[in-house]
Amino acid sequence: MWKLLIADDEPKIRRGLMKILPWNDLNIDIVGEAENGIIALELAKKLQPDILFVDVCMPFLDGLEFIAQLQGVLDRCVIIVISGHDEFNYAQKAIKLNVFEYLLKPVMKNKLLPVVENAIQALEEAHQNNERNNWVDSQLNTNSIVIRDTFLLKWIGGLLSEEEITLNLAFFNLNFTNPIGMVVFRVIQSLDTGKSSRTWNRDLLEFAVKNVAEDTLRNESFNILFKDQNGFIVIMSSIENDSDWQSLTGKIQNKIELLFEKIIIHEQRKIEGSLTQASTVYNELVTEVNTKGSLSPIVILTKKMMDHNYHNPNLSLKEVSDRVQVSPTYLSKQLKKELGVSFIDYLAELRIKKAMQLMNDPSAKIYEIAEMVGYSSQHYFSNAFKKITGVSPLLFKKGIRQ
Repeated sequence: MWKLLIADDEPKIRRGLMKILPWNDLNIDIVGEAENGIIALELAKKLQPDILFVDVCMPFLDGLEFIAQLQGVLDRCVIIVISGHDEFNYAQKAIKLNVFEYLLKPVMKNKLLPVVENAIQALEEAHQNNERNNWVDSQLNTNSIVIRDTFLLKWIGGLLSEEEITLNLAFFNLNFTNPIGMVVFRVIQSLDTGKSSRTWNRDLLEFAVKNVAEDTLRNESFNILFKDQNGFIVIMSSIENDSDWQSLTGKIQNKIELLFEKIIIHEQRKIEGSLTQASTVYNELVTEVNTKGSLSPIVILTKKMMDHNYHNPNLSLKEVSDRVQVSPTYLSKQLKKELGVSFIDYLAELRIKKAMQLMNDPSAKIYEIAEMVGYSSQHYFSNAFKKITGVSPLLFKKGIRQ
C-alpha cells in the first residue's frame, strides 16, 4: 500500500483528512500525523511516506521550509499542500519546491479525490520507471562483459569512427594510456607437446585457455582480454615498459602450454597513431598468426624451441633437430622450404628481432642486449645487427633508422 503522512497543526483538520476518503479502497495507509514541522520532518525520515499532506502554517518549522528540508531525504514523494492562504506568494514558492498540488481549505471530497488519484497514478508510473531502470541497470551489469566485448570486436573490425571509439572507451571505463599494445594468440589444437594427448573440444579448450590467460593478467597493469569470432584470444594493453610487455606475453604463453600441452602461436604489435589503426594492426597480426599456424608440425615445434632458446649462444641445428626427433638434414630442408631461410639465418633474424625490442629500454647497454639474445661477442652482434637492419645497434638505439 502507499503510505500517507498528514502534517497540520489543527487536530480537527487532521481528523477530517483521515476520514474524508476511503483510503483502504485507494490502497493508501495513513502511517502518521504531525502537529508541527519538526515532528513532521522526523516522521518523514523515519516512515518514508509516498504521499504528504502539508499545511503551510505550522509552528517551529513552517510547511514550505519543511518541504525544502525534505529535498534529498525522500527519493520519491508526492507532496500536496493544503493551506488556508490563497496568496500568490505562497503558491509561487510551493511551485518552486515541486509540490504536486496546492489546495485551499476547506478541502472538499470532490476536489481532493481526483488529486489523490492523480498522485497515485504518478507514483505508479514512477515505480514502474524505477523498476524498469533497475532492470536495465541489472541487465547492463549482468551482460556488461558481453556488451563491452561487442564494442571491442567492432573496434578491431574497423566498424567505428575515432569519436565512437573514444565515447565507448569512456563509457566502459577502459582507461588505455599510450602506447597501446595488441597481442593475438591462437591455440594449435592438433599439435601436442606432452604425453597425455588429451582430446579437447575446441570451444572448451578456447574457454579454458581464455580463463588461464585472464588469471595470469589479473594482477598486472591495465589489460583487456577478449575472444574474437575466430576463437583467437586478443589482448590489448597499456604499455608502460616494452620489456615487461614482451615478458608478460611470454609468461601467458608458457603457462598455457604447460597446462594444456598444446602449442600457442602469438604475434604482438603496438597501435601507432589513431585509435582506428587497431583494426589494421589486428588484421596484420591475425594474418601473421595464421601464416605461422599453416606451417608443418616439425617447423612449428622448431620455431617454438628456437623462440624459447635463442638466448643460448650454443644453440645449434643438431641440438634442435635432436629435440624435434628428425635429422639435421631433413630439418634444414624443411626450414628452407617453409620459411625460405636456413637455420642460421632464421636464428639470426630471431635474435636481432628480440634485440630491437630490448633496445626500447633506454637503460639497456648494447653489450647487455647482445648477451641477452645469445651473442657472446658484441662485435659479432653488431655485425649481424647491421647486416639485417642496415644500421648499427648504437644508431638504432638513438632512433636512427634506414
